[in-house]
Amino acid sequence: MEVIRLDRVSLLRRTQEEFSYNLKKTLLSWIEGKYRKPARRLVLDQIELGIEAGEKFGIVGANGSGKSTLLKVICSILEPSSGQVRVRGNIAPLIELGAGFDPEISVADNIILYGVMLGFREMEMRSRTPEILEFAELEEYSAVPVKALSSGMVARLGFAIATEVQPDILILDEVLSVGDESFRNKCKQRIERFWHAHSTVLLVSHDLDFIRKSCQRAVWLDHGKVRMLGQADEVIDAYIANFRIEEDPELSERLLSPPATEAADETPVPLGEGLIPPPASLSQVLGTRIFIANQEKQVTAEIPFDQSFYIGLDYTVTAPIESLVIGVYLTNEQGLIVLEPVSINWVPLQGAMVAVGQHRAYIAIPAPLLKPGTYFISAIGLREIDPVSWAVMTHHFWSEKLVEFRVVVAEAYQQEWFGQEAVHPILHWEIESVGEH
Repeated sequence: MEVIRLDRVSLLRRTQEEFSYNLKKTLLSWIEGKYRKPARRLVLDQIELGIEAGEKFGIVGANGSGKSTLLKVICSILEPSSGQVRVRGNIAPLIELGAGFDPEISVADNIILYGVMLGFREMEMRSRTPEILEFAELEEYSAVPVKALSSGMVARLGFAIATEVQPDILILDEVLSVGDESFRNKCKQRIERFWHAHSTVLLVSHDLDFIRKSCQRAVWLDHGKVRMLGQADEVIDAYIANFRIEEDPELSERLLSPPATEAADETPVPLGEGLIPPPASLSQVLGTRIFIANQEKQVTAEIPFDQSFYIGLDYTVTAPIESLVIGVYLTNEQGLIVLEPVSINWVPLQGAMVAVGQHRAYIAIPAPLLKPGTYFISAIGLREIDPVSWAVMTHHFWSEKLVEFRVVVAEAYQQEWFGQEAVHPILHWEIESVGEH
């Protein structure tokens, strides 16, 4: 029995040009005879697709091919411009970080709210809350508002809820690319339950090997159209064979033969700088090298406590993209994310950083900030952002523990007291007299 059916579904999206129009500008251009109706972009084009109950179904395609948009149409987040979408059963979508959460209320209340929206009773969600918090590793954040969580915490929370309630249809969009290695392994183990159950699973992932092994069928989207629909391994083979990258002619061979990972735990983390492994699927952005540099931008594995330093990233844009966001996870020995710098807060989405060619990005870390100890660059993401909705479109790569470095105590700070805090910035104290006793 089909639980999802799309009949000739098309979707037109407004472009940035249309959003920039206003009434005054439109009237003036009409009077001057210069008015042109702003173009709209055809994101999905006559999609015909049926998915059976209990089927594990993969979706592949290049950046901007319409993968995430297709999922949003199935979830009724977006309404198609034409065609019909029919869905049977309740859906738990994990499409965008934070989607469905109220940032102002607590984590615990959001768990209950999210579950109720999925069709479960309030009392049932209250009873499930402790298990969800435990899996998401957020027991200490139960009363904290969601807006105070990092993006990684929000992703863990969304995954924990959606997979705990076991919906009829589970939709996963690059969900296995968030969090540290330990949590990703937990995610994969929990997802295995859905593969052996009767739940229907739709999976978008750049891990083509995972789709090949885990899904029965797959669809290849190309510029909003169905390029191929069939058995997962046949679709992926055709998808990979289609690519030719002039800058790296050996990429296709590497994608078809991903590196072995059995001895990953025995491999020491590089000190100071490391190479970024190729992504599991073709991407318009390739990260190549990550490194730690001192104030003179020289590579080093040891940073004095009182000196600022840089996180450096080399990357290549192989084909035109609309926008780019760079994100880094800096973790300590306990796996705690100490810093999560994201370029969207400081650098324009477009412009020089998305030009085709090789680039080097520097992230300046002030001092004193990190307490003495060992640190890792534990994950890196290059993501394309929809400039209209600001939704994450694609994770270009995401890797674990690429570089190790140490923050050491400078001689002038030998008597400094460092407690259990994660960071140690300069804090200004003031003592004032408030009256006589």
